[in-house]
Amino acid sequence: MPTALDRLLASPSALRALRRLVNSPELPAIWIPALNGRHSTPSQRRGCSTSKKAESKAAWWSELLQYRERVYGRDGIRDVWLGMARRGFKLPTIGKDAEFLWGTLIKNREIITQVLDHATHLYKETGQFYPALYEKCMTFWLPRHPLKALQYHQMLVKRLRLRKLPLRELAQLAKTSLTDESLKMFKKIYTSSNERDIYDHIVPILIDKGQIALAREWHITCFDRRDFPSLSVESHPVVQLLTAENSSSTFSVPKTSHRYAKDADTIIKRFKFADVDRDPQTRIPKYNRILMRRLIAREIEPVRFDDPFCARLFATRAFPPASIIKGLSMVGVNEIGPEALRAMGLRTEPLREMSERFKELKEAGIAIRGCVFSLALEKYTMERNFTLVQSILESDQHPDVFQDSALQRKLLDYYLGQGDWAQAHRTLAVLTLFHNDPNTESWNLILQARVRQFNADHVTQVLQDMQANGVLLSGESLVSIRGLLRRRQRGRRPGASARGEFDDLRFVARTFMFILESGIGFIPPLAWREIIRRYGMMGRFKELRRLIFWLLYWYAIRSRTAFAELPKSVFLDHATAKMRRTYPHPDHYFNLPPWLSQQHPMHPLRQLFPPAWQQGLIVWGFKAGLLPNAALEQSMFSSPASKRHYRRRFLKSGVLSRQSWSVGLRTLVELRDAGLFVQSYTVAKALRMQLMVLFGRGKSNKRENRIMEDVNTISYGEYVKEVNAIWGQTLFREPECRRKRRSESMTDVKLESEQAKELWSKS
Repeated sequence: MPTALDRLLASPSALRALRRLVNSPELPAIWIPALNGRHSTPSQRRGCSTSKKAESKAAWWSELLQYRERVYGRDGIRDVWLGMARRGFKLPTIGKDAEFLWGTLIKNREIITQVLDHATHLYKETGQFYPALYEKCMTFWLPRHPLKALQYHQMLVKRLRLRKLPLRELAQLAKTSLTDESLKMFKKIYTSSNERDIYDHIVPILIDKGQIALAREWHITCFDRRDFPSLSVESHPVVQLLTAENSSSTFSVPKTSHRYAKDADTIIKRFKFADVDRDPQTRIPKYNRILMRRLIAREIEPVRFDDPFCARLFATRAFPPASIIKGLSMVGVNEIGPEALRAMGLRTEPLREMSERFKELKEAGIAIRGCVFSLALEKYTMERNFTLVQSILESDQHPDVFQDSALQRKLLDYYLGQGDWAQAHRTLAVLTLFHNDPNTESWNLILQARVRQFNADHVTQVLQDMQANGVLLSGESLVSIRGLLRRRQRGRRPGASARGEFDDLRFVARTFMFILESGIGFIPPLAWREIIRRYGMMGRFKELRRLIFWLLYWYAIRSRTAFAELPKSVFLDHATAKMRRTYPHPDHYFNLPPWLSQQHPMHPLRQLFPPAWQQGLIVWGFKAGLLPNAALEQSMFSSPASKRHYRRRFLKSGVLSRQSWSVGLRTLVELRDAGLFVQSYTVAKALRMQLMVLFGRGKSNKRENRIMEDVNTISYGEYVKEVNAIWGQTLFREPECRRKRRSESMTDVKLESEQAKELWSKS
């Protein structure tokens, strides 16, 4: 089998490109004809503008760099850079080619200094530089070589005179790739910069990863630079503890929350942070800040007896609870713990007098130690929910167990599975204690529990109940539903389901559609990418077509001119109006202006159907039409007919039929005719790749590609004719004459390949 270079050089287009490159000191004035599928006349070449020439050169270098990197790795990147330098090529500063060229060249340690020197030269000469150069450079080098990253940071800041640095984007790397050494260098970069407002992007990540010591260091560093958390992050219990520690060490007020509350209010008023939830969907604060502050601190130094001892005092029947409270006050006790509070509650008869006990404690100057059990008991007593108070008091759980939210979620799953609604209600009350909207949070917790139990009927029933009660889904609930999809490796279709015949993909897709149509939540367009990608990978084109056209009708931003004639769901207007009232944030897809271009990255159709997905749709069509074992979507039939051993019978009778290789291209054309922005270059690139698989000289490493090549019975000319007919205009030139015999063609190409090798080595 010939090498990759031999296979490349065997193609006539590569030979023409190499001859031009060797015979001319400058690059071709326009794109190489083989790359755009048509020849250009001399008059057209003379009429090209300088900008188009520059774009053509950049595109040509991008293609060459992509190939050399794939075949030779870092050595290929270095060789292409040296070729650019010899020809005096100036890297572009805008466009996709600039993104690829800069992003690839800075990955090579041997040439990165020269690349940065080139950026400096461009900046001095033209006053321009590639805007994302700093971010790409630091994103690549900070996790891999922190010391080098610091050097490159200093070079870029000094030479390009950078004032605004994308540190918030770099902080996101802490989730996956930043080591302890990388974080140290990142802290040096942060402290030497003018940037603020990265607290929310670094400290919560370290807390979630369990790196509390690092989180404390960053907390102190950010506070020293007056970089304070937003209200949504401030409500996090660990952040509040860190703030209390920092406040105590700074203001020398030990074990007090009064000063902290005053300082927090001052920070809020001074910097006017938005009162948003940790989920950016809503601006309603999720947690009750008063209860959260009571959980972590007190206003005065506590004086307490041992909690079990106080509990035994309340449990004795020799004295009533009121007398014991007075006695504790006389000896100077000003705080009691949860065990004493439980014993006091169990001695209170009738239970509705429990509110009097809390009043007596307050009058005696005795506070309740901040913990979930005590705060829950006090809150539900004041709300006169004595059924819940009774359940909390008589629970067989230790008061400390109420602090463990993970264990409480497991208990919720168990109680719901057993149908024990009394204990499930108590567990929900504990889990939603600090939420401003406990009813909504309770419904979402039930839904998440049903998803973890994996009972499709129960999940559907809970969603219908939430619709009937007007309860909105939280972001955590949507993530849990999406988690029902079986795992898959990147670039591969999902494996067999561990749940038998249950169709997880169809269930999640239909559930998302129900959520949107019922108006109980909104699903961002990016959440659908994995679903439509799986439909395509599994060859389920009938269901894929139904879904993507439904998504087009739902997410299209309609105006008087754009998408005005598209069909509309009867639920669309009502659900959209409800989402706009509930979530007024301007970045949500239903609040975007109607004049927004489809090429804008925020446009929902751009997020749903990007160019990479459009190319994938064409590739999936080839696989569905040529692979012998392609899915025939028999799963759409009823249970008996969906069994695999009926497949051959249905094929003979015509009940099932194979898809055409052009089903992906035809679907894309229908989307284009409906208003979706589709570039001919994107389509031509995907088709060219597939035709290379079928008619190329070498053999693909992928088994599916080799099978398609072996079973293919359609000639190249037929493919080209049908492609042009479907697209409606010429994408490829139709062959004018029949090809030579394969043996003669291979001999000619082999001779040309040897000549091309010599030319390449000389260049």
